[in-house]
Amino acid sequence: MSASSRESTAIAPRAGVRARLAGAACQGFDRLFYRALRRIFLRQELPVSTPEELERALEISARYCAPENLADPDRLLAPRELLPRRPPAHTKAIRGGTFEHYRLPTIYRPIDPDYARDFHRYDGLETVHLMAWRHRKPAPVSILLLHGWGVGDRRIHEIEFNIGTLYRRLGLDVYFYIAPFHSLRKPSQARFSGELHPSVDIVRTNEAFIQTCQELRALMTMILADNPAPLGVMGSSLGGYTSALLASIDDRLDFAVPIIAPASLADLFWEHGGKETLRQQVEALGLTRERFMDAWALHSPLSYQPKVPFDRRLVVTASDDVLVTPRHVDALWEHWGRPRRFEFTGGHILQVGRGKYVDELGTWLRQLRLLPRAP
Repeated sequence: MSASSRESTAIAPRAGVRARLAGAACQGFDRLFYRALRRIFLRQELPVSTPEELERALEISARYCAPENLADPDRLLAPRELLPRRPPAHTKAIRGGTFEHYRLPTIYRPIDPDYARDFHRYDGLETVHLMAWRHRKPAPVSILLLHGWGVGDRRIHEIEFNIGTLYRRLGLDVYFYIAPFHSLRKPSQARFSGELHPSVDIVRTNEAFIQTCQELRALMTMILADNPAPLGVMGSSLGGYTSALLASIDDRLDFAVPIIAPASLADLFWEHGGKETLRQQVEALGLTRERFMDAWALHSPLSYQPKVPFDRRLVVTASDDVLVTPRHVDALWEHWGRPRRFEFTGGHILQVGRGKYVDELGTWLRQLRLLPRAP
């Protein structure tokens, strides 16, 4: 590693025995969660059962990942229209501003006709949910937050992202987006938030990421129309993956902070599949790691060069993450040219030191002169 690379990496200091005990606890939580994930995904029914059905699914996916789409992702990932402006469905006064909950009709339309029929049977997907903590006087910086897989409850992420700190101490206007198939957008066909996305269904996963990108970019237009101040994105896990993707396709973002984010969701799924029955089944049908990664290349940050400037990229990792291993985070960091990096104490689930990366965010934004120096 070069001297310049070392200078771009900051590590939260660990404090001996206490830190090691915390790390062991975090790894234990991650392993418990991983076992639960295994049971969930192993119970899922494969959308294909014969080699011919697999080839058909890969043929459909190849349309998403055609060279012309990877060369110009706006062909599929840019919204075709603006979100209709409507007043917030709920408004509450908070110190120095307002909290607002917007419910807006999606501007996304499915690409695959077979998936379109399924999409319209899923209740809840056609409404976009955006929460906003906004100051009376427009803030100098806005930040868009993206949650991880299986969650999406605002109250959980107010704690996870320290939204009170982002809003009050750093003075940001804060926005929180709920991804398709999660939380308030969980269809009745799903047993729990996130069960249907991302999943073993290659086509549905591609379509859901197209929906996510189109909605987020339409919301960015709305946010910038209200406040043209610098706008950044920060997300955790699945949200970190999505924030890295968004930073690769939209040059309106002023900064990007993917947290515990894999570089390739397909590669992560494949690796965790290990010797599981499910992976043995798909391999027997003719699926390989390379074919799987190709099928999901449209939404992988590795498919594109980032559009956010180099000094505006901050990669955040957890010291004891068992689910998104260092190899998967390193691949994104290397692809992005080894930008600034910060590691906090904790695992993927139990993030005991998560407040440290919020402190790092504030320091970084001040160094970039996006925020005024702290008094």
